[in-house]
Amino acid sequence: MAIVLIALKLLWKRKLTNIVLIVQILLSVIMLAQVFVAIEDYLDNLQAVNELPVNDTIVLSLFDYYDPEYAAQQILSSPQVDSIGRVYMNENTFCNNMPCNLAAYNESIISRYSPGLQSGSWLSDRSSAGGKTVPAVVSGEIGLKIGDTADIGLPDGKTCRIAVVGILKEPTQYFFPSGSASPEYFSAESVISQKPVILVRDTDLGGPSVFAPPSYTPVITNMFIFLKPNTDDTNIDTAMRKWSKYGEATPMISLVSTFNKNTEQMIGGTTIMFVVFLSLAVIGVLSNNVIQSLRNRRLFAVYYLLGMNWKKGAAAEACRVGILIIITMLLTLVIGKLGLLMLTWMTPMRAFLFYGIVFLYLVVMFTAVGTGFIIKLVRDDLSESLKDLQQGE
Repeated sequence: MAIVLIALKLLWKRKLTNIVLIVQILLSVIMLAQVFVAIEDYLDNLQAVNELPVNDTIVLSLFDYYDPEYAAQQILSSPQVDSIGRVYMNENTFCNNMPCNLAAYNESIISRYSPGLQSGSWLSDRSSAGGKTVPAVVSGEIGLKIGDTADIGLPDGKTCRIAVVGILKEPTQYFFPSGSASPEYFSAESVISQKPVILVRDTDLGGPSVFAPPSYTPVITNMFIFLKPNTDDTNIDTAMRKWSKYGEATPMISLVSTFNKNTEQMIGGTTIMFVVFLSLAVIGVLSNNVIQSLRNRRLFAVYYLLGMNWKKGAAAEACRVGILIIITMLLTLVIGKLGLLMLTWMTPMRAFLFYGIVFLYLVVMFTAVGTGFIIKLVRDDLSESLKDLQQGE
């Protein structure tokens, strides 16, 4: 108990310095959270994009002045084409009292694309709806479970009852091609969404007409042209030149390759930035801690003159470090609750991992100096410490 009281006295004696030290560490933890989320987001996007149908796939970003149905008919007449994938989308659907996206895939997409699921099965494992409910894969944020049913509002004003057959894994990532597929502007956001969603088969909803009021035609931004296996490059190039009058045609594998390269560069740049910032933070924190340890060393010399041995002094220093770690970790949990650590962007497992990294970071930061000080305290010649004290050093 006496050792704990000595440690608390040491902390109180240098309270302003300790407050500055803890603030320095908390700022570095906030930066760590931002970089952690950024890298996780890059990796999630990388994984999600690589789940898309890539082989023998051409993405066609349609020009606005071409009718999608006419373009599809002309493209399907090409001998190189096996089928065309389409995705009908709406961003203003409600399910279980939650706003969410609605995406209806045609059979060509469903048979070639399979997002990661935490439970249940994908639409390709289910036959088309034969009853009153539509099989659907939903994101976990909506709050539905396998076998649950719910009513959703369709863009044409009607309602539809879905039956949940699968739940997407967390974090939510799914195929939602709402942007351009041009190599210059291609990004994960152009084909991937992270918002709550309901995924269904287009024919189960009655076709694309439900995605727009009766007086309008639903607009498809992108078509996904699936080629027949073993189509040679010469025929592909010839077909792409022919299709270029309908829109900008790009091989999916080229888009994904470019995206992977750019993402790896962003991850590398973000990591370097974090290492530089962390190094500066570590230098500041360690400098502060070293100064405190030197001051405490002189104080322990006084305690020795009063009858305390070096082992108790070392125990008091270890206790001081332990108390600082506990206080800083508790404050980290508090700022996490206040939303400063971006925990809402993390799954529970990732939040647990992040706190584990922070705890390890704190232990290394404090013990790196504390351990060296304790060893020096035990091994040092007492006369040297007393001389330093007498000289006012």
